[in-house]
Amino acid sequence: MTEQTVNRDYRVMRRKLGLNQSQFWTAVRVTQSGGSRYESGRQAPANVDEMVRLRHELGIDTALITTENADLIRAILAGTLDSKLLLQNANRCRDLLIHLGNGAADLTELAQSVSNLVTGNQEITHAPA
Repeated sequence: MTEQTVNRDYRVMRRKLGLNQSQFWTAVRVTQSGGSRYESGRQAPANVDEMVRLRHELGIDTALITTENADLIRAILAGTLDSKLLLQNANRCRDLLIHLGNGAADLTELAQSVSNLVTGNQEITHAPA
């Protein structure tokens, strides 16, 4: 399978942004010399073009993109994932974890009370209401 390439005028894009080659290309994990070749007419691979688009057109810090979150970012940018719904679900998960954490603390306290009763220690602790 051949890698898809994109032909775009990166030099014009870079100059419009007021960046030198090093600033422009290192922001997308490409060496200055590699970027210079793309600016001189060599076709850039599609993944390089996508990094340029993300960083320099959309303003996304590509340093934050990892293999773990790349599919998620791709889906949000493609419009196949509703970012508002994703945020709502993330908040619901956070709230659930908070409640589970409180439940775990209550269970720990209950276990200590049972242990106290079994060992003859009459101290009984109560979970706050």
